[in-house]
Order: sequence, then structure tokens, then C-alpha cells
Amino acid sequence: MVRGMNMKTQKILLLSIVLALISYLVIIFGAQPSKAQPPFYPQGKPMLRMDGQHACWQSPDLALTKEQTKALEAFQHAYMAEATPLRRELIPLEFELRYLIRNPNVQSKILLDLQKKISGLQAKLEILSLSYQIKTRSIFTREQLERLSGDCLLGMGTGFEMGMGIGRGLRKRFP
Repeated sequence: MVRGMNMKTQKILLLSIVLALISYLVIIFGAQPSKAQPPFYPQGKPMLRMDGQHACWQSPDLALTKEQTKALEAFQHAYMAEATPLRRELIPLEFELRYLIRNPNVQSKILLDLQKKISGLQAKLEILSLSYQIKTRSIFTREQLERLSGDCLLGMGTGFEMGMGIGRGLRKRFP
């Protein structure tokens, strides 16, 4: 092959060339996964949260009327209008706290003050979520409330309940 190269180096070079050529041919001819193996995530479907919280109120078992659906969506939009500014304020503070924790020169008082501010915003967001969930209960009938999952947040979650702790996913309602 090439003079001045030992046999091991020549084999590695040849293998690299062959792999590059195969990769190039796969790209050119557009190899796709076999039909027996579907893509990792079905195309054209929205990304769903793993616990299904976003759609618990859309269950056909609830049989919501058009008026109930419109009222629920109005509550959801109002909640998002109030919750979004709180979340926008909260996210950078959480990143700042994570950054400052790694710095050994930062005083504990600064960290505690920042954590206190974050906890206050989280509390406001939690109270807002609970108040809208309570308001939303007024649009459901007693039978619909009984069929509604106990952990359904009606699209008004705080964002902190994402798969943390024991018993991830939907839980059965207690009698």
C-alpha cells in the first residue's frame, strides 16, 4: 500500500476509508428503517406528556358539552395568561441559582435570598393553579367530577409535577 507505514496503520486507514464510503453511499441512496420497524416517534402526531395530564379532561367518558369545553378552554387561557409571566420570571432565577451554587465564593446569604424568591414565585404559581382548578370544577356535573381522575390538573399545572417521586403517571382515584 503506502510506503513508510506499518501494516497495522494501513489496515486502520483502509477500514476508515471503507466505513466512510459506506456512510456516503447510505446518505446518497437515502436508506430508511425497514417497514417492519416503525420510526422512534410517529410522524404527524403531537408530542404528548408521558402521564397524559394534558388530555385527562378530553376523555370521551366525561362527555363534555360544547359549552363546557368552551368554558374550560377559557379558564385554561386565563390561567396561562396569569401563569406565563410567573414562569418567565422563575426560570432564569432557577438557572442563576444553579450557577451560583457551583461558585465557592458566593455567600450563603445570597443563595438563601435567591432560593426564598424562587420559593415565593413557586408558591404564587401553585396558588394560582389551585384557584383555577377550583373555579373550573363549577363547569362539571357531579357525575363528570366522579369520572375525572383525581390527579387531572385540567391543563392548569404548575410544571413542577412532571414525573417526580413515587407513582409516576396517572393514579387511581380514591373512593
